[in-house]
Amino acid sequence: MSTVIPIEGTFDTLLKNLTEVRTELKAHQAIERELKGQRDDLEAQVVARLKEQGLSSGANEVCSVSIKEEIVPTVEDWDLVQKYVQDTGQFELFQKRLSATAYRELLSMNHPVPGVKPFELTRLNFRSK
Repeated sequence: MSTVIPIEGTFDTLLKNLTEVRTELKAHQAIERELKGQRDDLEAQVVARLKEQGLSSGANEVCSVSIKEEIVPTVEDWDLVQKYVQDTGQFELFQKRLSATAYRELLSMNHPVPGVKPFELTRLNFRSK
């Protein structure tokens, strides 16, 4: 477990603490990626073992597992999909999220988007030396 890093002090101290936290977070993310890779490999092996035994579920004293298969979309032609959605009005096929980059570009060209208000998000750019 990581140590608690103070979140107050001089500007220099804050920058050093921020660097330390970001470094520690990066290390944890690397560990997380490795663990997720191991999890994915183990899950694939469990699914393969269940399938080769003709089972859809299994259990032991520590856990139970079951295979769930679902259909997910893989778009091969966005133009066709967009035309279909426009023609049928089935906009529920899209996730409700705007592209921030495209929105900023429209704003910069003085083209506001009806129903959308700009929100200024303050972020801190960080570069380690």
